[in-house]
Amino acid sequence: MALLEKATNNYYKIEFDKCAIRGLKVYVNFSVYKSAAERDKEKERECKWAEFFRKLRESLHNQYSGLLAQIEAQGLKPEQVLSATEEGKIDAEKYPVLRIAQDKMNALEPFELGIGERLYRYGDNEKSALVIPSELLDELITLGFDDAWITDPVLLDGGAEVCTGEYHGEPITHELFYERLKAVMGETEDC
Repeated sequence: MALLEKATNNYYKIEFDKCAIRGLKVYVNFSVYKSAAERDKEKERECKWAEFFRKLRESLHNQYSGLLAQIEAQGLKPEQVLSATEEGKIDAEKYPVLRIAQDKMNALEPFELGIGERLYRYGDNEKSALVIPSELLDELITLGFDDAWITDPVLLDGGAEVCTGEYHGEPITHELFYERLKAVMGETEDC
């Protein structure tokens, strides 16, 4: 959901995860798109982002489940295969195949957050380049990743949090925050 404020021609993105009810007041947090084209870019990408992150989480879950199944197939428990010298790691000397599977899973896992943090760029706050090893890039692309998401992120130009009035016990939904922001702005258009 986004709003176009007609008087300023600014497009606003409501940051639902940062909106809140504090005391008896409703606070709406929002960002401003740099342009209408940036809003359109986000709309074009949103479903692809959701599908990619769903597939990535599913892949990580399957790898983890597979690793546990391999351990159990050997008649062992997870704590029995751990290294005495590396915390949380499988003993590479005794169980090299299991360790390779663990390392592969561990190498992929940080990219969920790394990519997610780079889908948007706020003002001039550019994140450092995300270095993705080629073997992991191939896997990410198979899951639906598009490098343009992080090399050409959606540009946002600032934002704020605004108190939109008293809370009267309404259900706390996206619609509540959306309607409250509209109520404190000038003439708006849903987009």
